[in-house]
Amino acid sequence: MDHNKITLNEILRHTMHDYLNNLHLLQMNLDMGKPEEARALIRKYSQKCTQFFDINNIGLYKTNEWLQTFSIKYNQLTLDVQTSLLNRKADKYDESLIDYLDRLVQAIYPHFRGYQEQLLKLHIISDEFLEILIDIRGDWTNNNCTDELTGELFQLQILEATNNSIKAKLIASGRLE
Repeated sequence: MDHNKITLNEILRHTMHDYLNNLHLLQMNLDMGKPEEARALIRKYSQKCTQFFDINNIGLYKTNEWLQTFSIKYNQLTLDVQTSLLNRKADKYDESLIDYLDRLVQAIYPHFRGYQEQLLKLHIISDEFLEILIDIRGDWTNNNCTDELTGELFQLQILEATNNSIKAKLIASGRLE
């Protein structure tokens, strides 16, 4: 699949599939007499919607599109997004952030091996600076994928790099004003 071109129909089909799966999971928990599990799922789905609006509100519209279509493009990698968003002026970093994240994933994705769970956790923080905490866990053959990933609007700090994980912090070059 071309990782840059996704049709609107593919997005809608994928969204409807996820929506139906979520409804079936809720129904299953209710049928089994597990209302607390159903409530937990509702909270989880509500939090995901809130994150979507929060990311848009700080100006990361294209990054949000990338995040929302991630599982269509990279179905071997599970995405977990967390947000701590206080400042709204992150729009000038939007294009560069997508470019960086996409290059990072494309550098690792072809090297996945086996049928183990591959996980990408992103924690987007907008306070004084825009920061993205990156945590990738999985099984891949090449661990030098971050060497060629540089950009002028972000600084990358590698916090940990092993054969099956990378933890890094991506920090925007200027304050959010």
